[in-house]
Amino acid sequence: MKSFCIVGLLVAACLGSAFAQDWYHDRDERFSGEQWRAHLFEHVRADLDHIGSVAFTAPRERRRLDKIKQELADLQAKLDHGRFGEGELNDVIDSLTKSSSDQRLSPRDRQVLYDDVSRLRDYREHNDRWLRK
Repeated sequence: MKSFCIVGLLVAACLGSAFAQDWYHDRDERFSGEQWRAHLFEHVRADLDHIGSVAFTAPRERRRLDKIKQELADLQAKLDHGRFGEGELNDVIDSLTKSSSDQRLSPRDRQVLYDDVSRLRDYREHNDRWLRK
């Protein structure tokens, strides 16, 4: 019975690892080309959904991620109507920067958040050109 439990745990760990690898690969695919720009906030939210689903995410960090996701939904709605909220975007960037420094997250997840921060900063600087493409 004990060996059956150990084998089960090993299989679950391998499947979880394979699923995570697929998610990171799918994320890289999502950000290839330039089509992602019109849905930047939605893609960052998807990243936050993935990172927030990790069992080791602290409650305080989970609340921060939930707040960022709501702010991103509001920003996406404005973007869909051709508006831009720089102050709100700055708040999101600041919160994501804090999250990307959280040592409790895996290095790979911190890198995902850091990439998202870079994309959001790029959007903030060049949003007028992004909207016309």
